[in-house]
Amino acid sequence: MNLSMASSERSIPLDRRRAERRTSPNLIAYHWSGTEPRLEEVRDISSTGVYLLTRECWVPGDMISLTLQRNGPPEGNIERRVAVQARAVRRDQYGVGMSFVFPAGVDLRLWDSHMMADSSQCEPEDVLREFRLAQTLAFVQRLSPSVATELRQLMREGLSNYRVTSAIEIALRAEQMLALHPGAETMHAPANLVLRILEDGSWVDSDAMQQMWAGLLATSCSVDGNDDSNAGFVDLFGQLTAPHVRLLTSVCERGAKYVSGFDRVSARAVTFSANELTQITGSRDLIRTHRDLEFLADLGLLTVTVRAVSFAPVQGTDVAASSLGLQCYARCCGHRGPVRSFYNLPVGVTAGLEQFDEGQPSHLSA
Repeated sequence: MNLSMASSERSIPLDRRRAERRTSPNLIAYHWSGTEPRLEEVRDISSTGVYLLTRECWVPGDMISLTLQRNGPPEGNIERRVAVQARAVRRDQYGVGMSFVFPAGVDLRLWDSHMMADSSQCEPEDVLREFRLAQTLAFVQRLSPSVATELRQLMREGLSNYRVTSAIEIALRAEQMLALHPGAETMHAPANLVLRILEDGSWVDSDAMQQMWAGLLATSCSVDGNDDSNAGFVDLFGQLTAPHVRLLTSVCERGAKYVSGFDRVSARAVTFSANELTQITGSRDLIRTHRDLEFLADLGLLTVTVRAVSFAPVQGTDVAASSLGLQCYARCCGHRGPVRSFYNLPVGVTAGLEQFDEGQPSHLSA
């Protein structure tokens, strides 16, 4: 998470220095000094600022970019660090007291959660999660102000810590996707879709599924905020498990795509061997895998044909992504434009004229 990137900022007034401070013994801060990151020990931290044990000669008013993380080398995983802007406000013989400067709308409340309320010390991961939660709530407030209060209560009281973590990941990934869209700061989403995506998606711990829930949230956004065309895709995706998603992804990323009238994108069938299905799902239970394929077919996302001869094992399974499946996958990958552009199909190409072997959709192309 990067709390330092925003078009507008607000600083914490100096008279809020009395905000409750607590220690987190394994929490550290990195900042850049020349061409090298420099580690500083965190003595204590509050919702408004941090005190660093440092020899740096910062003076009141200096703005510093800090990265907070667990003690250790610079963390490469963005989920295990937070970047934040801080302004030096006072200095003594031991170090520097700093006030956080947050993007507009971020309201950090470190000690509000039940998990941290009664502890004088806290783990770095707990602190970082509260920073990420604050950014999530600010993002949702911007997308759909009417649902922000309900979501805040849900995240604080209604969901387990496990589900809160998943919901945060989905929201922040969606924010990253949306940031690539021109005019992202002015886009909004229907309240019911925002709440459903974060609540339903909070059950998953699969990285791939969190990414696809994030894609649905990002593609639910529009300038007027009234586009509910993703509602059907949210209904469909909410019924899928991790094996379903792996199968749908493999089928949608393989095979020849073509346009079959009315700008409808379709796909040719691909034959999967038993070994390929095992590799995709991670399961040797082919009966279960074929049931998963049949379930996807019942939802209208795939068409499935089992190829076999009498009294012989299955020779292969022909699977094709339906037009609905191709649309759903594109939305889950964060693509809001024409489906044909996601699969690199030029305008004017239709079945019978030319087809394209789409080993990878456009979002995966080099």
